[in-house]
Amino acid sequence: MMRAAGRRRNERKPLGILSVLLLGVALTNGCATNGPDPYEETNLSVFAFNEGVDRIILEPVAKGWDFVLPDFVQTGIGNFFDNLRMIRTGLNDLLQGKPGRAGTDMRRFLVNSTVGIVGLVDVASMAEIPHYREDFGQTLGVWGFGPGSYLVVPFLGPSSSRDLLAWPIDLMTVPTAYGVSTLDVINARAKYLEEIADNRKTALDYYVFVRNAYLQARARQVADGEEDAEEEDEDFYDLEDDEPSEPAD
Repeated sequence: MMRAAGRRRNERKPLGILSVLLLGVALTNGCATNGPDPYEETNLSVFAFNEGVDRIILEPVAKGWDFVLPDFVQTGIGNFFDNLRMIRTGLNDLLQGKPGRAGTDMRRFLVNSTVGIVGLVDVASMAEIPHYREDFGQTLGVWGFGPGSYLVVPFLGPSSSRDLLAWPIDLMTVPTAYGVSTLDVINARAKYLEEIADNRKTALDYYVFVRNAYLQARARQVADGEEDAEEEDEDFYDLEDDEPSEPAD
């Protein structure tokens, strides 16, 4: 009987965690007053800190990475991590009531994990298998939860109260260790070296530019669930839930 009681308690844990998360999202959405950025003063301070970390540490490392590694190697590394994220995408498609897309996600994952040499080669795209991207923050949006307040998180960059609360769930659905994920961050930062440099030069207010880009991208991802992710413009201002984003964002 004691073992049975223990099993029942363990079965309740995931439901309890999800209940607490949903309650937190509901409360933070209720507190989102004075526009989407009620914590702008604090966010600006964190944004300045992240910019400093990026300029002093991450950007120089990314430039060295870009100089040393050929483009095809960087592409392979990006493909590898993108393939791992298909597990997260498939799970969230199921949670959003899209079993057909979830099946496509798993087919893409299996093809790239085998024929594509553990995801290094994107064979699935060559075979014209659709490529979707989903996370638990998007799932909460589909369930009717608004983004809440805009937040800038130290080292992680732009987020929202909804996406930040969803982040731990996504961490558990992407099978990478933190040290390995750091390679993905550096690789992604190297990919966007020119784009970020141009945005910094041309934006009238870089903080506002990053904030608006992030919020618009997330709203589009939640609302446009039927659009193939490969048809969207990639946006480095999305908070990747399984690793830290570029600190400057």
